[in-house]
Amino acid sequence: MSVFLKSYKEIERVLRENNAKKPMLVCGKSFQKTDIFEYLKRFDFVLYDNIRPNPRFDDMLPASELFKSEGCDFMIAAGGGSPMDSAKMIRLMATNDVSKALSEPMKNNGYKALFIPTTSGTGSEATKTSVFYLNDVDKFSVHNYDFIPDYILFDERLLTTVPTYQRKATCLDALCHSIESFWSTAANDESREYAAKSIKLFFENKRAYMDNEPEGNLGMLWSSYYGGKAINITGTTAAHALCYSITMNCNTAHGHSVAILQSRLWKYALENNEKLNGNTSRGEFLETLDSLGKLMGGENAEDGLKIFDSLLEEFALEFPKVSEDKIDEFVSKVNVSKLSTHPTALSENDIKEIYKRTLL
Repeated sequence: MSVFLKSYKEIERVLRENNAKKPMLVCGKSFQKTDIFEYLKRFDFVLYDNIRPNPRFDDMLPASELFKSEGCDFMIAAGGGSPMDSAKMIRLMATNDVSKALSEPMKNNGYKALFIPTTSGTGSEATKTSVFYLNDVDKFSVHNYDFIPDYILFDERLLTTVPTYQRKATCLDALCHSIESFWSTAANDESREYAAKSIKLFFENKRAYMDNEPEGNLGMLWSSYYGGKAINITGTTAAHALCYSITMNCNTAHGHSVAILQSRLWKYALENNEKLNGNTSRGEFLETLDSLGKLMGGENAEDGLKIFDSLLEEFALEFPKVSEDKIDEFVSKVNVSKLSTHPTALSENDIKEIYKRTLL
């Protein structure tokens, strides 16, 4: 279980307790303008900041070699999902066979990690998953419980410089994590408790968060964390499985892409509630959808969808447009077998219809 630090000034104690002499810091350029980065300069750290918005495996290879060659013995990751997902792989790849990193479980090397989220969306600090791209186009994910950091620092001040568009997109990513986990066929009481807590925190803190107030920023960090805890048990469902082609082709942020798909998938689930995955009955599924609607402040599933759609309108997040031949390309990149935990059974024709409703 991760230990939460109350202040960045505890980092010195953490490094001392772990006898860490040379940490690696994986972060983006914006983090290097913070007082936490200035504080870290007192330590003999190795900086790796070649992090793209959608992380690439190719960038992790030289980073893991740098970790090894510099004798690093601790990992600090600061940023959104890209730095954290990258750091997860880099730390273990430094002492495992890189040629097998995508096909075989990597072994723990004993090096501890501290994650410092600077956005309130990914929940990566709570998950066993690293998501990245191969060859700049193909999404890939690796799962390993040793990816979960030993320490986490929430500092709400780091969210004050998040641009408005990213502020909207990241918090919606966290909300979609919770929705997807709640209705997943892999959901259990624990995951639904985390998801419900995340959704409650989202709506309690949305106004203050969008006004960039400290309590709202901190509350949304916790919402993102509990959403991450939820998907760490269930994984995500169709909105995340279908979003990556949109992100890579339509110049939309990850959370934006997920949210517009989530809207269409929710409506599709209401219309096609007889075609279900798993052993869930139609009645049980409709009850789950109604529970989601109530968590979001409505009376039933239809209200929940209206509330979700009103968020897209409030945030002015548009539905991008693509040509119909692009739809076929997007469908071809979806692995239907990976949609088994989505509550509604989706064929290739269903996926095509959802993409059409979203993008045409």
